[in-house]
Parts: sequence; structure tokens; C-alpha cells
Amino acid sequence: MLRLEEYIAKRKIEDHLNEFDVEQKVNNIKTSIDYVFEYFNQYLPLEGVENHSPEENERLNKYENTLREYSPELKRWFVQMYDETGHQVNKTIMKFCDNVSGYFLIYEDKEFRSVSYNCYAELIKKRPCLRDQTEKLYQFIKEYHLIITKREYENFGFPKISEKITKWLESTYSKYNVNIILVVERYLDEFGDNIDMWPSGSRMKAERPYPGHPYEYNYRRRSNMFNVNGFYSKYGNKPFIKGMKKTLEILMLQKWINGYDGNDSDFFEEYLMELKDY
Repeated sequence: MLRLEEYIAKRKIEDHLNEFDVEQKVNNIKTSIDYVFEYFNQYLPLEGVENHSPEENERLNKYENTLREYSPELKRWFVQMYDETGHQVNKTIMKFCDNVSGYFLIYEDKEFRSVSYNCYAELIKKRPCLRDQTEKLYQFIKEYHLIITKREYENFGFPKISEKITKWLESTYSKYNVNIILVVERYLDEFGDNIDMWPSGSRMKAERPYPGHPYEYNYRRRSNMFNVNGFYSKYGNKPFIKGMKKTLEILMLQKWINGYDGNDSDFFEEYLMELKDY
């Protein structure tokens, strides 16, 4: 087990904290205080720590460190379940959320509640340690959404296509905590792997097919690109999606060309030139 000074040194390295950066003085003071609270409130008082071997304590602390973006209550909960069952239950819940269609479009409490009820019903037999833990499950599902949404925004920002589109992306993120670019990326992941979602006539025989993927998507076919009509009919009732179908199509094409099908910037520029007021 680490002494206090050793724990602080370890956390400084993990967070790349530079105590000599005067511009970060206020943040560094707060972070340093947080390290002390973490040490005494979370690191030392792990359930049954006195009954664990140094190796077991190190394993629990290593797992706890992967949860550091979450609230202290959730970290203690997951570490306790990991200690008792050997399962990293957060990963099971994350996998469930990732498979919920439109999860990152959620912004209302009632929607998070609905996801948590469905998650509980599906996982309770596999993970009985979740029994009677519906509030913590709900809390984690909200925090996971917040953390991934924020992480994607801070790491990648928004594409610079037009001032109008950027304003929409920024205002949606600010008001609803919804990152439309993350939503589009997750949708395209699903779209690319499921040819049943592809609009009629958009399949091409792949030049380099591989098992399970004999076709390529013909994004140059302009009719209902990326099945945007299906996406919009499903989520167009969201206040930040309503009336934005063409903009969604633009974002889908931009992400597909830059991330899924090489770099066809000439086609994208031609496509934009044909549009008005985007």
C-alpha cells in the first residue's frame, strides 16, 4: 500500500500535473486537495483492505483508477462489487448502453430512467449483484453519457464546415449535453455494418471484400444518403434535430468520407456547392 506522498506522486504523474505552471495555480490547488481526500476517503478505506494481500489491494486500486472520472459513490460501488464478484460491472453496463439505439441523443431524466429500467431487467440474472441497486445504475448511466460526450468534444471538437452548422453543434452540446458528431459516428458504425439499413440501389461489389462484407456503400448515390430518412423519422422529434435533416446528411457524408471511405474531398466540395444556406 502506498504512503500519502507516494499516492500523490503517482496521481500527479497520471494527471500530468505541473505544479510550476502558474497559469494553472488555482486548478492545481484544487487537484492537490482532491488527491488528499481521495487517499483518505477512497484509497485507504477499501472494504476489507486489512484482509487483502498487497497484490489484491493493488488490483483493486488499479481498477479504481480506471473509474476516476466517475463520482466517488459510484467508484466505491463498483470496486466493492469487483472485490466481491471479480466482475467489472461498469463494463457490462457500458456495453448495454452502447447497444441502445440513440443513447447519446438522450437528454431528459425520464429517458435515462427508461434505459436504466431496461438495463436492470436484462442484466439482473447475469449480474445479481445489481439487485436493489436501481438508483446507482441510473446514476451511472447518466454519468457515462456525460463523460463520453464530454470526452469526445474535448478531444475532437466539431468539424468546420460552415458557421451555421458549427453554431448548431455548439448550441446543442451546450444546452442539451448532446454531441451530434458522436451521435453521427455511432450511427455510421451501425450503418456500415448492417447492409439492411442501406437504401435500395446503394450496394456495390467491394473491390477488396472480406468475410461478411461483400459490398461497399455507394455514397455518391444521392437518394436518401445513409438512410437519413430513417434516422430522421426515428429521432426527428428531438428539439435539436427537428428541421435539420439535410444538415445531418452533410455531417454523415463528411464523417463517412473522412473516416470510412478514404478521402474524397473533391466530391464533398462539389456536394456542398450544390446546396444553399447550409
